[in-house]
Amino acid sequence: MATTQTASRRYFLAVDGLRLLASLNVVLFHLHGIGGLNDLGGKPLWFFQIIRGPAFHATIFFMLGGFIFTVKFADRAATFNNRAFLLKRFRELFPLHLLTTLVMVALKCVQDISVGSFDAGKMAASALVHLSLLWSFFPFGTYSLNRPSWALSAFFLCYLLFGPMLRMVVKIRRKRICMAAAICCMVPPALWSLLYISIGTPADLYNFFHIFAPVRFFEFAVGMLLARFFLLSSVCGQSEAPDRSFLGGVVNDAMIVSAGALIYTLARYQASRNPAVAFFTYHVCMVPLYFVILYSLATERGTICRLLSSPVVRKTGRSSFYPYLIHIPLISTICYVCERGFGYYTFLHHAGSITAFILVLYGGSYFYVNHLRKRRPSGPPSHGSA
Repeated sequence: MATTQTASRRYFLAVDGLRLLASLNVVLFHLHGIGGLNDLGGKPLWFFQIIRGPAFHATIFFMLGGFIFTVKFADRAATFNNRAFLLKRFRELFPLHLLTTLVMVALKCVQDISVGSFDAGKMAASALVHLSLLWSFFPFGTYSLNRPSWALSAFFLCYLLFGPMLRMVVKIRRKRICMAAAICCMVPPALWSLLYISIGTPADLYNFFHIFAPVRFFEFAVGMLLARFFLLSSVCGQSEAPDRSFLGGVVNDAMIVSAGALIYTLARYQASRNPAVAFFTYHVCMVPLYFVILYSLATERGTICRLLSSPVVRKTGRSSFYPYLIHIPLISTICYVCERGFGYYTFLHHAGSITAFILVLYGGSYFYVNHLRKRRPSGPPSHGSA
């Protein structure tokens, strides 16, 4: 058990690099979705195929969450205090959620009042369901407001169930059982997707099927089982340090590149105009590929892991939660000021202005997390999704 305890206190630097890539993909996906980068005319095609997919999306953040927290707390499962864990996550995540939601409420009110379409009842219901962290359960008849906040709603269900699930996961002693359980956890999202497809993929129910928290919990559980599989594997069992052999690095790089190539290929199906194909590819096909990439990065072998572990990349990745949660309120405020104050309506369209926005967004988050915010004495940083 000593080896598992040593492994459970490890921190995986390359995983932060993956968080940065996934966060950038989601931010660009949202910006493009609200009209950004139109001046590029969809070129280069490879770039827009990645962001339109998106190639990396919320699923990988749920898997990352389950993985990181299980690795961190596996050796303390028997005495794990789920209530304290839940309260800590609430103190870390809710204040910014509250601020961004209120900003979007104010913007939406101003915009609707100016065109005479303000609906006080719908606005109140929307604010309530967002701030109560219930939007991923009851999105019906409400405004999206800060759309990425649905992930927080789903994450808090995962946090609520984390303690009992952790005690179950650490009881698994064989890798084959762990892998079988992970595959079983991939089944509910697949069945959920098939249910949506079977009723004709109605647009008015898309949000409900896309963000439903109980289904997202199974993605979190896949990450937890991946962590247990990792802790039981020979990668940790052979030595306390990761294998740095040349051949091991080449094999690991090949696995990441192969999974990445398949993700890139599937991204065009996620962006398909056929909603059934797009939904199934997004919610089902990517999960095993993310599984492979996350496991490979956790081994810390090869050139790709070294690149993603470079100080600037991983430190920016540590701050990726903030760009994820604030980019919609921030870009909405900037566009509102540009349009109403200066008559400038094309901020979103230019590649230069979007590039500057991304640099400020991630640069500011980097500076806050790595220089202004008081660092925790130990353990991984908080992470949100996508």
